Amino acid sequence: MHRYHSFWKKKSDRINPAASSLCKLPDAYVRRSVLGTLVFSALCTLFACGNGKRDIRAYYFPIENLKNGLVYAYASGEGDTTDRRYWYFNTMERDSGTFLIGTQYDRYFAINQITREKIVASGSLARNTFLYEQDTASGKSIPVRAAIESANIFPFQVSDSLGVILFQLSYHPPADTAATIYIIRNRRFLGDGPDFEFGGKRYPTVRFGLQEAVGHNKEGSAEVEGRGEEWYAKGLGLVYYRKSFGEEGNIRYAFRLKETFTMSELERRANE
Repeated sequence: MHRYHSFWKKKSDRINPAASSLCKLPDAYVRRSVLGTLVFSALCTLFACGNGKRDIRAYYFPIENLKNGLVYAYASGEGDTTDRRYWYFNTMERDSGTFLIGTQYDRYFAINQITREKIVASGSLARNTFLYEQDTASGKSIPVRAAIESANIFPFQVSDSLGVILFQLSYHPPADTAATIYIIRNRRFLGDGPDFEFGGKRYPTVRFGLQEAVGHNKEGSAEVEGRGEEWYAKGLGLVYYRKSFGEEGNIRYAFRLKETFTMSELERRANE
């Protein structure tokens, strides 16, 4: 299995809710006036003073506001623009910490995957991932538990574009349990993105660049590589993502946040 040591270079079922160094301003300037103090305070709100890192936790999903659950509906921006992806996010408090549960549904309201992330001081870490694949014996979609080898989902503090956030998992497909499919995803912070318009408001965003590799161990070193980008809006979370795979990028898709609504509304649409 390949491992990525830098961002750009490689080294040789249906709905069931229950399943589901800016801070180092000169001291003289800071003391010069009340205005200087206000400027310094504002900058320290954007950047974690003392370690040169910027705090971007406000750009991830609003954990405190998701305790009753909310569906994020993403619309395709390429190809079949009627395509939809739905994510139901729900925050759960446990003795062991705060968790964000995400259930993804396709356009036909079948479950694609379920994830459980733990929210810690440094960011969001993957704890469980279940991918739904067709069982060859029954013909039904069944959950397959993935092994999480690198758990990083979203960092709350970032410095520059040189740092890489690595996420990696592997699993055994039901069609061939002796085989291993792996996914390696590198995220790289790209800075501020364009404002995102949603619900009649404009939200500031931050951008992450993506590089992915999807491989199959029974096919030797064969991999499909892809690149893409994600935008996270302040107070909303993920609002846009695109990916392209293959040497010529001939496999591609892009989705952007279209609307949000309750799980009961998703159930109503599924039963229409």
